[in-house]
Amino acid sequence: MKHTGLKLILCSSALFTGLAVASPLEIADVTGSWMNTGAPASSLTGEGTNTLKWGNAHPNWQSGYNFQGSASPSFFVNEGEQFVLGAFTHYNHPIGGASLTSAELIVSTMIKVNGVAQLLESVFQFDHWETVNTPAAGTYCANGESRSTSINHNGCADRVMFSLSRTNSTAYTVGNHEYYLDITGFFHDGELTEELWTKERATNTSLLSGIIRSKVLEVPEPSSLALVALSLLGLFSRRALKKRWH
Repeated sequence: MKHTGLKLILCSSALFTGLAVASPLEIADVTGSWMNTGAPASSLTGEGTNTLKWGNAHPNWQSGYNFQGSASPSFFVNEGEQFVLGAFTHYNHPIGGASLTSAELIVSTMIKVNGVAQLLESVFQFDHWETVNTPAAGTYCANGESRSTSINHNGCADRVMFSLSRTNSTAYTVGNHEYYLDITGFFHDGELTEELWTKERATNTSLLSGIIRSKVLEVPEPSSLALVALSLLGLFSRRALKKRWH
């Protein structure tokens, strides 16, 4: 009976502490859509789709964002391992009227944890800086370089930055670990960067590097856990005694 009581205590401990996911996570599908744009941009179209455009009314001369998520075939990643989440494209053109200042990219990722499918929705805030194409004489473009550099040759490059909105994103809980999707940066010109400078009058495409992170959730304090274990042990003892006397 002592061994059985010890087994009950160990089981109750495992119930409250939980275990992290050790097996690889299967990424089955990634899609994205643009929502909640910042200051109104002129001729803005595409909210709720994977392509957002703004600026001049003629679509061939509009600026825009596009996100193409990684699709089938599925692939496996480990927690903390970077992988290609999808391709981000900035169609950068000189535009008239108000420019986009920010937008949210809602990324839906179908993952399988220990064979169980789960949809993660992650919200990323993209901040857009439509820079002055022709700086004053003797000054540099916004990226700190002159107009003679390649990226500023057609006009000063624009800047795109991102950040994760944890409060608006979903997570997947296994044991006492909460798993969520994050972006580590833009993979552009062989480098990983958190800000992207895009060439004017060009289609600028970079890979977005994704990563599955986890957060340890709070667990009951040892004293509370001990009380639960003792209660279970007491319940087992009473049942054993009752069975013995009957």
